[in-house]
Amino acid sequence: MIVKTANKNPWIVLIHGFGVTEKVWFAPLDEKTLFMSFRTLLKEEKEVISFSERLKEHYNIASWTQGAHGTIDDAVIELKNLVDALDSQNMFFVAHSRGGLVARRAIQQYGLKPKALICLSTPHHGSRFADLVMRYFTGITFFLPSVKPHASPIRELCTDSDIVKEMNQPGQIEKEKHVPHYDIAGNSTAFFGIRMKIYGKDMILFHVMRSIERIFGSMLIPEWRNGEGDGFVKTSDSKSPLTSDGCFHILPVNHSNILVRKDVYSIIYNILQTF
Repeated sequence: MIVKTANKNPWIVLIHGFGVTEKVWFAPLDEKTLFMSFRTLLKEEKEVISFSERLKEHYNIASWTQGAHGTIDDAVIELKNLVDALDSQNMFFVAHSRGGLVARRAIQQYGLKPKALICLSTPHHGSRFADLVMRYFTGITFFLPSVKPHASPIRELCTDSDIVKEMNQPGQIEKEKHVPHYDIAGNSTAFFGIRMKIYGKDMILFHVMRSIERIFGSMLIPEWRNGEGDGFVKTSDSKSPLTSDGCFHILPVNHSNILVRKDVYSIIYNILQTF
């Protein structure tokens, strides 16, 4: 989708993550993951305003839906084609989750020159959640056959995947140094709670992920421990090798609501205003 507001405005290229579409940037309540709808994941948010809606007053916006079963390198080609079509020297990349790896890979391979790369919850060093999925992939696909075609892109997100290792090699990192890097990470595993009316008041009985943590404690992967991960990515792994401490922001958000929270947008907007 292309939203051009004014010729003079810079371009923001929005790059979505794995298992979703560009709807996460334009109509998040209409989006769904492989397992659950965003309407459920975001049901505790008091305000759901898409990033495109927040950005469009000051920026032109471009995005696209990546191939459903495509790899990172497939998405890299799609991003390169979009950048070529925009033909602008005045653009920024804002990427969520795997989208940050797509952006970094495209910069490394094609020398793309966005003015900045802002990543939200990107597994720069892979995800132990992906490790678990691949370890039990046969059993998972027995109950959820729709996951089977996604084996290749999920494997790429593992902590020991060849593409993650290659992207973080010194020689490859050197190819990104012309682009300022920023990362925003979450450290909350509170996705949604089980609600019940008690004495006429709507109360949350428990948050699903936090309740699991109380049972299993330190046996859980860091991605699932509140304060250490956002449900899908370990907080510290959301910092790219080129992101300085001052450009790394940690907020009490999870892997989903990081896409709609006003405090996240405020950080993004403040970064953009420095250029």
